[in-house]
Amino acid sequence: MLTTTSIQIESFETFAAHWPASNDGLHWSSPFVTPFWLETVFRHLGAPGEPHIVAVKADGRLIGFAPLALKGATAHFLGTHEVCDYQDLVCVPGCEVQVLDALLDHLAGLGIREMDLRTLRPDSQMIGALRRRALPAWEAGLGPDEVTFETPLPADWEGYLGQLDGKQRHEVRRKVRRLENQSDFTYGPLADPEAGADLFVRLFRRNRADKADFMNDTMVGYFRALINVLAHRGLLRLMFLQVAGEPAAGVLCFDYDGVRYLYNSGYEERYEPLSVGILSKVFSIRDAVAGGCRQYDFLKGAEIYKRRIGGRELPLHRCRFTL
Repeated sequence: MLTTTSIQIESFETFAAHWPASNDGLHWSSPFVTPFWLETVFRHLGAPGEPHIVAVKADGRLIGFAPLALKGATAHFLGTHEVCDYQDLVCVPGCEVQVLDALLDHLAGLGIREMDLRTLRPDSQMIGALRRRALPAWEAGLGPDEVTFETPLPADWEGYLGQLDGKQRHEVRRKVRRLENQSDFTYGPLADPEAGADLFVRLFRRNRADKADFMNDTMVGYFRALINVLAHRGLLRLMFLQVAGEPAAGVLCFDYDGVRYLYNSGYEERYEPLSVGILSKVFSIRDAVAGGCRQYDFLKGAEIYKRRIGGRELPLHRCRFTL
């Protein structure tokens, strides 16, 4: 029996009505593809074109979304790659090719001639659909687009330490022991998310000129809004390492579908001899293990500390092809 597919263009409001509704059967692969995240990015940082959120239905049943931005004759993902570490389709598992076919037909009808898709994980629904569809142009347009790091989390802290090689394990234990022996310290969130946002921005801007330049007034507005929306949804894990009552380091993390994501961090330079920067991440991993997370995602970027505390490299892809 033939299946009839149809296209509907969604607003942010109607798009948001489908998350996290489980009865749709949609797979939201990461927080970066959720309506609340994409709307926060758009409201504060804009998009690489005009928003064009495509809903695909098969015989009237919703089977997927493609959150896009159209600029000239090119289609991009809606989220900007600078702050959306992973981008993807949102599909009912098994319907990826059907969603892709309907999407490409729709875009061709609008005069779109190129897809330029950033920060695709190898296990993304988009790459899976493209591989199965075997479009002539897409594989030639597939190239590297930074790397990400992640590590599985076992059931307990000793299990995590056991995943490290001997040198890594020794260094983690040595740094933790030195902090315990030399300092009165605490690790945890602030009671007030707004105060936490203020402190995080202050720590983020410390020590490195490139990070201070990145955290301009526009970006501060985005981070404040993101922290607020994550806190409202119970996903925020904004944690601070304090030494002798003074803020020494902070990590902006969030938990989503059993994964802890390390989004960004900062630390106070005068506490660098105590390795507070890396220890704030180590303690975040320990907290994620205690909270039952199954994976820790360091997100994109090749910083050396990620390898030193167990991160495993995974390539990200950019895919550019003509329709």
